[in-house]
Amino acid sequence: MAEALIKTWQLAVLRVRLDVSARVPAVAAELVGYPEGTPRTYESVTLPFTAYGLAAGTDPPVGARVPKELLAAVISFISQDFGKEAALWLRLVPPYGHLGAVPWERPLAPATGRPLIRVPDRLPVAADPGKTWSVAIALSAAPGTSWAAGYLTSFLSALHSAVASGVDAHLFTDQVTHDTVCQLLHREPHVHLHDPQDATSAHRERIERNVPQFRRRGRASSSRADSPLLWADWIASGLDGQAVRALHVVADARFDGTRPLLAVSSDPGVPTDLCAYASADKVQLLADTVGASVLSFGSPPGNPSDIATRLMADGVGLQRAGPTFYSDLQLDPAGYALAQAHAFVAAQPRREPIPRDPSLFAYLQPEHVQDSLRENWPDPEQPDQVWLSGRTAISDSSTSQELVPGALGAAVGEGVADRGYAGAEAVPGWVAASERYMESRAADLVDTAAIPGETPELKQAYDRGMAQALSELRDFVDRRVQES
Repeated sequence: MAEALIKTWQLAVLRVRLDVSARVPAVAAELVGYPEGTPRTYESVTLPFTAYGLAAGTDPPVGARVPKELLAAVISFISQDFGKEAALWLRLVPPYGHLGAVPWERPLAPATGRPLIRVPDRLPVAADPGKTWSVAIALSAAPGTSWAAGYLTSFLSALHSAVASGVDAHLFTDQVTHDTVCQLLHREPHVHLHDPQDATSAHRERIERNVPQFRRRGRASSSRADSPLLWADWIASGLDGQAVRALHVVADARFDGTRPLLAVSSDPGVPTDLCAYASADKVQLLADTVGASVLSFGSPPGNPSDIATRLMADGVGLQRAGPTFYSDLQLDPAGYALAQAHAFVAAQPRREPIPRDPSLFAYLQPEHVQDSLRENWPDPEQPDQVWLSGRTAISDSSTSQELVPGALGAAVGEGVADRGYAGAEAVPGWVAASERYMESRAADLVDTAAIPGETPELKQAYDRGMAQALSELRDFVDRRVQES
C-alpha cells in the first residue's frame, strides 16, 4: 500500500476469536487501538460460547446475540478512547464457526453512533469500470406473500435518489412479483423487467449450446426443474453479454444440515411451492460471471432462517475483493439503508457517509473507507498485523515474497480495463468477469502461497505456474481492452 511507511495509526478494532482449547468453547473479544503506530489492547472480554446465544454442537444455530458485557465494553472503549473514529472495525479471526451469524451491527451501530465494518481476509479493492450504476436484482418471494413488489419499487426509487451517476436496473423475479411490479413501475426507462416466462427457454437453449457458464467441467448439464441453474441461465441470457456492477439477491434461506442455502422458485414463470436450492459458492459464481463487484444478500420478511442468510453473506464477504452486504428487509422494508450502502461504494470520490444501519452488515476493503479515516489503514505486511490479512506477512516466506506481489499486481493490473471503460454506460461482460476471475484466483494464491520447507516442491511449482498464468491473463485482457 502507498501508506506503508506511515508512523501513526488511530483505529478502533473489535477482534473476535473462537477458543476451543478448553472443555467449554469460549469467545475472546479484544478492543484494539493503534496509538503511536503499534497495536494496544484496551479491553478484553472472554465469555463462554453460550453467552452469544450459541451452543456447541447445535446445528443449525439459533438465538445468536451480542452479550451485554461486550456491548458495555465497546461503548466504554469508543466513548473514552476512540470517540472521533469514523468506524469500528470487526475482525472475526478464522476459523470462527457460527460467530458470523451473530447480529453484531444491530446493537453496536446504534450504541456507538458509528458503522461497524467487517474486515475481509484479503486483496485490494476490486476493479469496477463503468459510469452508470448497473445492478441485477434476483428476487424469489414465497407463494402467498405480498411484500416483494412494494419493496422493489421503493428500493429502486431509493437507488435512483441516492446514486448520483444514474442507475440501470435489471429485475429477475418470480411471476407473481413480476406482474405486480409491471403495474407499479409504469415503464421506467432505466428499469428492465425480464419476463419470467423466458427463464425455461433460456435455460434449455444454453443447455443445447453446451454453454459452460455455471457448470462444472466434465459433468452433464442439468435440466432438472429443481436446479438453480435455471435462474442463473435466465439472468445471464437476459443481460445479453453486458456486465453489471452489483448483484442483489433476495430469497428465503434454509439449512441442509450445516450448510446454508437460498431457496428460490424452481421455475420463476410458474407459481409453485417447489424450490431449487443455491449454495453460497453458486451465488458467488453468478456474481463473478456477470461481473458484479458488489454482492448483496437480502433477508426477506418471514425468512425461515435469517441466520442461514447471515452465514452465507458472512462466508462470501470474508473471501471477496469487492464489497459484500447483508440487508434485513424486516428492519429496512423500503431498501433505503441498502440503497445508501450502494451509493457509498458507487461514489467516486467517496463523499457519501459510511453505511451505518442496524439492518446492514458490510464487508469492505479498507480502501473503500480510507477517505473517512482520521489516519491511514495499517500495512498488513508489517509485524503484528496478521488479523488484517488472515495470514502471516509476506516477509515471513521467500516464496510469498516471490509470488504474492505479482499475484496482487495481476489482480488489479495497471488499470487498463478500468481506464478503458471508466466512463462507459455499458461494460462488456467478459471484461468485468475477467476482473472477478483474476481477483478470485489471486486470492486463492495469496492464501495458499507455499513456504519452502513446509510444503512440497510440487506445490511451490504449482503456485509459480498459477502466478505466471495470472500475469499472462492480465496481459491478454489488457491487450483486448486496448484493441476494442
